[in-house]
This record gives sequence, C-alpha cells and structure tokens, in this order.
Amino acid sequence: MTLDDQDVHLTSPYTDTGYQYKVQLHAHTTRSDGSHDPQWVMQAYGIIGYAAVAITDHDYRERTTPTLDDPGGHAIVHIPGVEYSANAADGSWRHMLGILIGSIHHADGWDARQSQIHRTSAEAGLSFLCHPYGEQVHPRGWTTDACLDLQGYSGMEIYNGASCGQAEILACFEPAVDRMLVSGRRLLLIATDDFHTDMDLGYVVINSPAPPQALVLDDVARALRDGNFFAVGRMDPEAALAPHFTDIRVEGRTLTVTVDQPADIEFVTARHHAASAGGTCSQRDTGVSGACYTVVPQDRFVRVRGTVNHGGHEAHAWSNPIYVQAR
Repeated sequence: MTLDDQDVHLTSPYTDTGYQYKVQLHAHTTRSDGSHDPQWVMQAYGIIGYAAVAITDHDYRERTTPTLDDPGGHAIVHIPGVEYSANAADGSWRHMLGILIGSIHHADGWDARQSQIHRTSAEAGLSFLCHPYGEQVHPRGWTTDACLDLQGYSGMEIYNGASCGQAEILACFEPAVDRMLVSGRRLLLIATDDFHTDMDLGYVVINSPAPPQALVLDDVARALRDGNFFAVGRMDPEAALAPHFTDIRVEGRTLTVTVDQPADIEFVTARHHAASAGGTCSQRDTGVSGACYTVVPQDRFVRVRGTVNHGGHEAHAWSNPIYVQAR
C-alpha cells in the first residue's frame, strides 16, 4: 500500500453550524491608545451587528490602567482581554492578546510573553500572537525563531485591520502562520480590527447552538476555545463584502466547504514544503459556492481560504486548520 492509499484521520474543530455570530477580538479604547471610550466601542460594534467584543487595551503602566470590567451600557457580550505590549524595549513590538482572562499579568523582558501565556492558560484563557510582521517590516517583529521559542500559545492573527490597505505588511501574515503549522504547531487563526478608528475590517465568525438573545459569554468562550469559528478580513478599504463559510464538514478523507457567495476556494497544506517555506495551495476552485478536497497523509494540515475579488479589491475568509494524521 502506498502512502497516498493509507487511511488517515482528520481532526476538525467544526461541528454543526447552528447560529453564526460576528465577534471582535482586538479593540482599543481611551484606556490606552484608542479614540473612543469603552462604552462607545461596545455600543458601536453592537449597532453594526456584532454579538461580542473583546476590549484589549494595552497593558501600559504609564497610562490609564486597562480594566477587564464590562463597561456596561450596551446589549452585546463583553469578552475580557488585554494586549500585552509593555515590556522591555528589546521585545516591545512582540504584542500578544490575552482573551478570556481573569487578571492582567504584568511582566518584563524576554520571558514576559511566556510568563503571560502560562498565566493565561492557567485561567483557561486564550493567547494570540499579534500582527506577525516579521523582521522585514519591523526589527522587533515576530520572527520565526521567536514564534518557535514560545510554547503553549493558542494561535496567531492571520489578518489585522490596522494594516488594511498595506499589501506588503498583510503579505507577511499567512506565511508566518504556515511556517508554524508546518513546524508542527497547532494553532487557532483569528482576524481582527485592532480597532483604534476603523471598524469591521477583520473579525471572526463563531458557530454556536445558542439562539439570538440567549447568547452569553460562556457560549462565545466555548466556540473560541474549541476553534469552532473562522476568520474574515478585507485586504483594502474598498474591498467588497467578504465571503463567509456556511459549512465546513469532514467525511472520511474528504473536506467539504460551502460559502455564502461565489468565491475562489483554496485548500492550503504542508505538502512538498519544508518548515521554512510554509504551506502551499494544493487545490484551487474558482468562482464556486462550494468545493471538496480529499486529503493525503503528506498534507499534515489543511486550512481553507475563500477569496472574492471585485475590481482588484480582495476580501478573504480563513478557516482554522484541520489536522491530518496517518492511522
């Protein structure tokens, strides 16, 4: 029996869709360097259709101390969070989100992020490496070695709205993610606004059995921890409405994906690539509302990218990885 013929097992975070909700996991307020107060931010996201928002102000000590408290005065779910950034200058650009945490863990120096990851995990929270620009964009960015040195973080941003319209920066994100996946890391992939002034550029869509008006923080937390969500981002401000996955389903060796509008659907895997090279597109279906992909053991993981392009303006949806193991 050849390697291609071997039986394989697929580990997917996706269960039945149920209801879908837009969630923002990276937003700033006047408690750090944002342009609006926390209550305004929660209200504004609620008005444009978000079900939950994490206010993730920087952990600056010299500015207003961020709080994990719900600011109130809104009708959506508040997610406690912080953006860890205030440590020694030699690593100050290596920012990280702490989500679903019970306290802000201040730490300094090269070991700050690892300490914060451990504390976040102990509180059943999630930690995401922010804007993995790499050294080519910023000398203190998240290098491959820096990402590999850390242990236990939940995932990475595959898109950050603060870089919307900056193609050379956004082009760094997916290769950084794939290098970690090819190296054997298991990650959750999020898209965010990194809100300071602009909203609805990047977000995640969670799947939950909880109906509207009944959704609570525990429901949101369960979907995030399980990876039962996908990421969405617009590559420039003029991009059209981004595609949403309506179903991601595994049956045997076959992965089936459907989207809510015609899109290019790509299946990205580790096949034929070394860890330094990242993933590659193993199949691309153009202008379709659904596609199927049959895995082989060499794939190691499959993540799906849906793309719409209107007049040169792209928007994407990215699935979380589905992991492939030979039995």
